Amino acid sequence: MAEPISKIRETSPTPEEQQDQNLQELKNELAKEESGFKEMIEFVRLLNESGALEAVNSAVKAKEEIAKTFLNEWRKEPTTNAINNLMLTSQLLTETKPEQTAALIKKMKETAKQAKESAKEEEILGLFGLMKALKDPDVNRALRYGITFLKGMGENLK
Repeated sequence: MAEPISKIRETSPTPEEQQDQNLQELKNELAKEESGFKEMIEFVRLLNESGALEAVNSAVKAKEEIAKTFLNEWRKEPTTNAINNLMLTSQLLTETKPEQTAALIKKMKETAKQAKESAKEEEILGLFGLMKALKDPDVNRALRYGITFLKGMGENLK
């Protein structure tokens, strides 16, 4: 009669067998995703031809130095000011309806055209001409708006 088994041996593949198994898995994946791998190889080839691959490799190798430089620059006041201004500007743009912006730009173009034509006139605008202009409801409205705006700005500058 045979002896009973008392020890169980675990068999693990040799490094060569493991390598063969990994290669087979890689071949199977390549066969499944052939077009994706071909595009990836083409992409890498184009990066290499343009010199960008070398730049990316250098950037990856110098990642710690690049990160330090980036963070040092990021913390400087001009950069934080720019970021804060961008955020405030984007808030203004998101709160303003596109129709309002389009109408405002259209009116500004028309007004700039009128002002350009008016500037070509050689007639001198004297004190009485200014007094007469102040009686124009459109001029008066614009002046009132401008003065109110400047008053508010002045109050906020205290």
